[in-house]
Amino acid sequence: MNIAISGFTGFIGNNLSNFLDKYENIKIILISRNASIDDGSYSYDDFFLGNVVERIDLFIHLASPNYDYCKDDSLRNGIVVLTENILRNLENYDCKKFIYFSSCKVYGESSMDNVIYSESSKLNPISDYAKAKAEAETIVSGVSLKKNISFLIYRLPFVYGNGMKSNLTSLLNIINLSIPFILIKSKSSPKKSFVCVDNINKTLIYNIQNPHSINNSILNLSDNSSVTLNDFLNEYKKVSNSKTIFLRFPIIFFIVLSKIPIFGNIILKIYGGFDIDNSMFKKNTNLSLLSTSEGIQYLDNK
Repeated sequence: MNIAISGFTGFIGNNLSNFLDKYENIKIILISRNASIDDGSYSYDDFFLGNVVERIDLFIHLASPNYDYCKDDSLRNGIVVLTENILRNLENYDCKKFIYFSSCKVYGESSMDNVIYSESSKLNPISDYAKAKAEAETIVSGVSLKKNISFLIYRLPFVYGNGMKSNLTSLLNIINLSIPFILIKSKSSPKKSFVCVDNINKTLIYNIQNPHSINNSILNLSDNSSVTLNDFLNEYKKVSNSKTIFLRFPIIFFIVLSKIPIFGNIILKIYGGFDIDNSMFKKNTNLSLLSTSEGIQYLDNK
């Protein structure tokens, strides 16, 4: 089976391509901005011009800019336009299956409210990135149905795993250094959804081995259940043998700080909740995914 992966140099794509490389019956076709002799990859120009010599059974589209706002068309070009161009060229490779990775930011942004988002929740994209992802979802479903392509759209919350480069990495480094850290008092701390790369890999090999599961659905993909930031950092503290002391403040302290322009976005990104319902995913796959507590066990503390 020939599996094309875009965005393979990114965090998720690199983990996925290394994971799938272990399967002898899977040939990975790597596609990125620039072709490289070293890894045998193709450029998007190669793909659009029909220069990829293999037939493609499934295209996994991971490539995406990873910033929230821009003053030009870079986010729309890198998300919406690229996605549509890929879809319209799949017929050149007799490809009838497509998996697109979107973001739970299409529902909105982190907040101090205890809201749980399901696939039926009204979309409220705030950032330029989220708006482009929401538009790309519409492109995926529309073009796929016209061209008789079976698709899946996965909406991802925060992704973590070894090799990640993100705000969470900075938090974990604080724990590694045993520096004291402020948290919301446990009972009032809002929940967050996470997904570890191991669960993404597990999901995609299931889709590859069970093609019927690529069934024109939009699904929230996350760890088995949501947790608070307290839970996440406490679990990582155990894994890293850290001596960090957590100082706990009432939630009103963080709510007040979140209203101050200079602090607001940072406070909400770190301490705000973003809880998604993954029951439709569980129903669609019957997979038993790792919990966030289990996923943290795979993190090194380097």
